[in-house]
Amino acid sequence: MKTDFYTLFTIIVLMGFVFFVILRQLGPTQNKRIIDDSIELLERKLGGARGAYVPESRRFEAFQGNCTDPELLRYMAEDILAHCGIVPADLAVETCEEEMGEHPAGTYSHRDGVSTIRIRVSRYARYNVVLAVLIHECMHYYLRHSGIGFSETRDNEILTDTATIYMGFYEYIYHGYIMVGYLRDSEIMYVKKKLAELRNI
Repeated sequence: MKTDFYTLFTIIVLMGFVFFVILRQLGPTQNKRIIDDSIELLERKLGGARGAYVPESRRFEAFQGNCTDPELLRYMAEDILAHCGIVPADLAVETCEEEMGEHPAGTYSHRDGVSTIRIRVSRYARYNVVLAVLIHECMHYYLRHSGIGFSETRDNEILTDTATIYMGFYEYIYHGYIMVGYLRDSEIMYVKKKLAELRNI
């Protein structure tokens, strides 16, 4: 009886994993419309996507070795936003070591003239995931300061993810945003393909 239970449990877990992999590889479904609307809005407001982001090598190496250090996170945020063409004068970057659970991997807030990015970290944190989350939160900052956004929260999150690719962060988003982003792998690739088509690349 005990063996049957474990066999059934194993089958359910495997089926769940297979379903998850298939779902992530499917093309855009419910998000396709808002992704397209996001690209259209970004084109109208910004007039052209940025080139690929290349982080400053020395600090990036330090960040890879200690991706939970608030000082290095702050530097990476400044580097990310510099690539977007702005220098943050009112930005604080914080970390918290709470369990993820249902909480987001990162948050962005703006109160009393100060913007705050908070990144959830743990001793198991991987730099590629932390960087992808930081890029997403920095993009919230950039879009807010650029006056670009949608009224619906969910649509605005899709816009923010789309903007990370639009602004040249595709490689870091694609390789680090597993399980924490609003777009699936296939949707991230869809944004990249759509932008390439717009520029006839």
